[in-house]
Amino acid sequence: MISGEAANLEKYANQLPDTIYQCLRQMVQMNLAEKADGIYEVNGFRLSLESPVTEPEEQRKLEGHKQFIDIAFLVQGEEYMGIQPVCYVEKNIESHPDRDLYFFKGRKGETRVHLTPGSFVICFPEDLHRPLCSGPEGPVQLKKAVVKVPVDAL
Repeated sequence: MISGEAANLEKYANQLPDTIYQCLRQMVQMNLAEKADGIYEVNGFRLSLESPVTEPEEQRKLEGHKQFIDIAFLVQGEEYMGIQPVCYVEKNIESHPDRDLYFFKGRKGETRVHLTPGSFVICFPEDLHRPLCSGPEGPVQLKKAVVKVPVDAL
């Protein structure tokens, strides 16, 4: 898992696979705050722009993917995301292979990443994530973009 801030994106240019860096660069340049929710394209991949409401952590599931890397970019709001390596999970509790979506029962000690506007998180298949968790202020509405990059595109 890699997390960072759009304001420092140029510093990641030599550290990230070019495909992922170009996706992030295009996301920053799109002025997503002004766009309506929907499906867009960045660097040849599908970008989903949505405005969900965060929920208490216990209502969110720990999820992962086998075929895709998630690039999440927070446009508006405040989100807490749980992160846990797949090797630490107790078991897979729900599978949707047709959507490359798997849910897991995690264990205590999940790392929390605090996202604010301009923050991004890159989750590889080894990085399970619990998105859309609310923080101490309670549920808030977000505007968030997610690009799914096929692992074999790197």
